[in-house]
Amino acid sequence: MRGAEVTDMRPSRGPFTGLLKKILFRQSIKHPRLQPLWGRLHTLSVYGMNYGGGGLIGTSGEAWALVNVVRRVCGNVAAPVVFDVGANVGDYSLLVRRHLPLATVYAFEPARSVYAELAKRVSAGGGRGGPFNLGFSDSQKTVDLYSYTVGGQEVSLISSIDLRLPTQAVEVKTRASERVRVETIDRFCEAEGVARIDFLKLDVEGHELSVLRGARRMLDEGRVSVLQFEFGPANIYSRTYFYDFWSLLAGGYDIFRIIPDGVVPIPFYGEHLEVFLTTNYLAVGKRTP
Repeated sequence: MRGAEVTDMRPSRGPFTGLLKKILFRQSIKHPRLQPLWGRLHTLSVYGMNYGGGGLIGTSGEAWALVNVVRRVCGNVAAPVVFDVGANVGDYSLLVRRHLPLATVYAFEPARSVYAELAKRVSAGGGRGGPFNLGFSDSQKTVDLYSYTVGGQEVSLISSIDLRLPTQAVEVKTRASERVRVETIDRFCEAEGVARIDFLKLDVEGHELSVLRGARRMLDEGRVSVLQFEFGPANIYSRTYFYDFWSLLAGGYDIFRIIPDGVVPIPFYGEHLEVFLTTNYLAVGKRTP
């Protein structure tokens, strides 16, 4: 990705790697007294890699990726088409309009009360795009959308189709549910005459894989240039794994993990990638210039 700061994750094959493996696989290294140390180092390394840092647009690296990667990909497109799926009140849609002023932004939010605020902030431009009180999935249907409180406070950012369960780490409680309409991206694009999506941004609290399965035609035909998806605790409740995203996308896309000031390539799948802490990933089409 020319012009983007990239950290290479491919494992070194030099002599140091072999020596390190010999040391780390010694039984003495795994002594019970050393486990607290390894635990602290593990936590430090996970957060140092920005796992768990994907919650806020300004600090997660999402803004960096938009400016330095997405804008470059869309640079040769006269009027880029952007889908903000799970737009909430429109913060990300407004950021897109700031950095891609010629973009046609479609902002989708299924929760009715949240959509009312989105509609106030994000209007249609030139008769196209704008806010839609609509969600996406792998088929056309009506589903329950759950809302929650965290520590007793309502948080609209974590509303989800897949029901969250309480944990010891965070006091998340189900507040209410509403019936909402969901569509597939393929059907929506056909109905609205959207030939391609230059940037597809997904933040739907664990339902991202279902949304992508509902966009198989657009993906298979190379009609989505670049996409961003979130992966984290919500994927536990939807029973989806990073492997599912890798299997669906790796054939046609180069996949990157987003960090605050760059993106890290993921050249191969390994079980160590199954980290259920809020993290954003970027997939850039291999046919994208």
